[in-house]
Amino acid sequence: KQGGGQRQPIIERLTSESDRIGTTGTRDIVKGAAESMGGGHHHYNPEAEPRFDQDLEKIKQARVPLAFRDTCAHLLIDLNKCRRETMWNPGKCGHLRHTYEECGYNSYLQRIEAKVQEDKVRVAQAAAAAEA
Repeated sequence: KQGGGQRQPIIERLTSESDRIGTTGTRDIVKGAAESMGGGHHHYNPEAEPRFDQDLEKIKQARVPLAFRDTCAHLLIDLNKCRRETMWNPGKCGHLRHTYEECGYNSYLQRIEAKVQEDKVRVAQAAAAAEA
């Protein structure tokens, strides 16, 4: 190991990084994750932002399976269309696939950050109850 020190677990690194840069959205979380993991090479892609306001009728018409109807389903519609048009050629639709997978990762980061915030609130409530 370089530097002789132990590596900090990813959740603690994300937490400490988000405390410094703020938690205004996926862009800040992705920036914090990239910096804390020694990367810094990750570029923010606004297309890969998870959306909670999905057009459910459009998703239904595109016959997206129920298991994939999440915050990134809007990207899966175009990806599956490209896959069908190219007969699932692995050399095609690369950008759409990358954007869809990045959206899933950003969604994961948002869930982790929400969990960290819930834990902070829970600890604060327990401390307040212990004082009372």
